Amino acid sequence: MKEKKITSLVRELEEKLRSVYQDSTLCEQYAWWTVEAITHTSKTALMSRETITLTNEKHKQLNDWMDRLINEHMPIQYLIGSVPFNDLTILVEPPTLIPRPETEEWVFNLCKQLKKLDNKAITILDICAGSGCIGLSIAKTLPEASVIATDISAVAIELAKKNALHNKISNITFIESDLFDQLATDKLFDLIVANPPYISFDEFEDMDDSVTTWEDKQALVANDGGRAIIEAIVEVAPDFLAYNKEMDDKNIAQLIVEIGYKQGNKIADFFKSSGFVDVKVCKDLEGKDRVVAGRVGNVVTPFMAE
Repeated sequence: MKEKKITSLVRELEEKLRSVYQDSTLCEQYAWWTVEAITHTSKTALMSRETITLTNEKHKQLNDWMDRLINEHMPIQYLIGSVPFNDLTILVEPPTLIPRPETEEWVFNLCKQLKKLDNKAITILDICAGSGCIGLSIAKTLPEASVIATDISAVAIELAKKNALHNKISNITFIESDLFDQLATDKLFDLIVANPPYISFDEFEDMDDSVTTWEDKQALVANDGGRAIIEAIVEVAPDFLAYNKEMDDKNIAQLIVEIGYKQGNKIADFFKSSGFVDVKVCKDLEGKDRVVAGRVGNVVTPFMAE
């Protein structure tokens, strides 16, 4: 048994993490997450105490985690085993992509828009579903809706199924598929969402080791400067979208694709050349281009607006 002052323990972990992460705020956050996860105690509860007693087993676990974070560059989310995503707890396992806050932001705003629908029994396709976080968020928001989620990775599909069970969501079906390949050609959707690979090979080489070593490269990188898979989705999507008058009337987009922050104008132009109208490039909270949205009907407004 080892008794430690909580503030001293957190500072000690922060200092160790600085050898890998330059961002002091991130180091502090990761230090707290580590102590919370290992002690199964919230930050609020920990801060109400002066000291904490670590068993030998917990102390060993703490050292093991630090070793994996610092020397193996393992993402802390994989160590913890889950991340919050809107109202869900998403299980994460290597190498399936870890859900990002930027994705959570636009999905949250989309779900706000979808709640305005009178007829919520719509059909949704989530392409490149990964952990399932996007499709599951929509399925939870609209329990009357029917969601299909596809991914080329069998490993990702199995994790997404675990997440559906973990979050008790039943109105979603997962299909191992290369984009639209395994879908019936006469199947039409009211909404298609996608978070496809959009990083160029050059950008991937400059990314942090915690990403390049641990996360699935196939889920991150695409040809043609990162645009190849986005364009493959946009080009075929009109064949799988049905006009929805209420979504048109309520200015809700029918195709929403996450993009790289340098890709907005080119992807917006590709949307238009593929037959989409009122195409919008929507920014995230950092002011970076984050998604392109369009529809097969008439007017669309940025669903990310308040």
